Amino acid sequence: MKTDLHDAATRALRAPSLHGGIVDAIPDAIVVTDDAGRIVLTNPHATAVFGWTAAELFGQPVELLMPPRFRAHHPALREGYDGSRMDLLELSGVRRDGTEFPAEISLATIEDAGQRWVCATIRDITERKRSEERFRQLVDASPDPLVITDAAGVVVLANHQALAVFGYAVDDLIGQPAEILVPTRYRAGRDPRPVFAADPDRRPTGSVRELHAVRSDGTEMPVEISLAPLVTDDEVLLSASIRDLTERHRIQSQVDQVREDLVATVSHEMRTPLTSIIGYLELVLDMEDDLTPTAAEMLTVVQNNAHRELALVNDLLTVASVGDEGPGEELVSLPAIVEAALAVSGPNATSRDVVVLPRLDGGLAPVRGRAHRLRQVVDNLVSNALKFTPAGGTVTVTCTDLDGRACLSVTDTGVGMEADELPVIFERLYRTPSAVSSCTPGAGIGLSIVRAITQAHGGTVEVRSTPDAGSTFRVLLPYAS
Repeated sequence: MKTDLHDAATRALRAPSLHGGIVDAIPDAIVVTDDAGRIVLTNPHATAVFGWTAAELFGQPVELLMPPRFRAHHPALREGYDGSRMDLLELSGVRRDGTEFPAEISLATIEDAGQRWVCATIRDITERKRSEERFRQLVDASPDPLVITDAAGVVVLANHQALAVFGYAVDDLIGQPAEILVPTRYRAGRDPRPVFAADPDRRPTGSVRELHAVRSDGTEMPVEISLAPLVTDDEVLLSASIRDLTERHRIQSQVDQVREDLVATVSHEMRTPLTSIIGYLELVLDMEDDLTPTAAEMLTVVQNNAHRELALVNDLLTVASVGDEGPGEELVSLPAIVEAALAVSGPNATSRDVVVLPRLDGGLAPVRGRAHRLRQVVDNLVSNALKFTPAGGTVTVTCTDLDGRACLSVTDTGVGMEADELPVIFERLYRTPSAVSSCTPGAGIGLSIVRAITQAHGGTVEVRSTPDAGSTFRVLLPYAS
């Protein structure tokens, strides 16, 4: 049985009609030449691509299918061909009407009875080149630098904006690892490319990230990077859209400086007259015998409002100055600061019918900082919790160790916040919709002070909240050691 099958296969392979059928079925143009470079065989697809019939091409030099500017040099190249297989050369072909087209060509030799032929498989890639050009035009139309890498992290495409921003010529960037655009100290970090290559539907880094990049001259710049996978028929590419933030940071720095100067100037100008007003009010109110009850009551209202305004001015001064102070060198007991703050806030909690539950670890190691600033953190968090907790609620203040850092946690059973409010809750002058609608007193500065002081002490602050269930603010500070 196997012998009969082998004999049938041998007869079929020797049949000229089978060979011709195979050549004609190939979807690319086939051109076979002899040792002298004369065309001896073509298939129907060669006629479709070049416009010449098989009879017209037979016996013609293969240079007929090349643009005229290449014909003089080709015979020497042809004679130097050693017969080894050559895959996917991108060259140019010319049709019978003289029009040129981009072609992808592979070469192979055929030897039989001492005779050698060269078989060229030719594919017209005009449409592919048009698609590539349209894609490149779209890439270059992007207002931001765009760098595309393959799964191995090699740059395969960069638009004009990327070349201009990073200072590379196209030949100096294409084919290089993407790491040349990353500062050396960051190159050992986590590489997202395998994640994209293994699971292109995942887009964990599609969100914008602020990082650093390095130009060809070695200078660094802050950038905003958005990553996305590009899935093609052959592979998964990684597209990085990059925005240079240098100018934005410069402008933001100027804006911040102007704001700080304005806040500091206005605060100082307001603090002096307010202090004077409060002093004279205290003197007048001490003259009880010379004041009618109505006058004393009215002056007390003025005094309370003056103290409120002075507290606001002091908050503004804190915001303006805390970033320049540094953490300080005192060894501070965080539980002791919390205990002192709760003693002062007790009457406020009682008047609001809110229970304050302290849970303080007295053996907690000290932190390094400024005691009065850390007291401001505690005061703002506790007063904020009391302000938004209705009667009958509780405020729990915890001071303990958490993952090797001192942790101050303030949890209330108050009105809580929506998820979209949490990213902006620490911004200056931000007030929640519930605070505005309920006319709750405040200027939206307290939490920004908490964040500024915490960051100045090398710590972090975070918040978790559920509407109508309460909020938890947590401050983490490093120990002094």
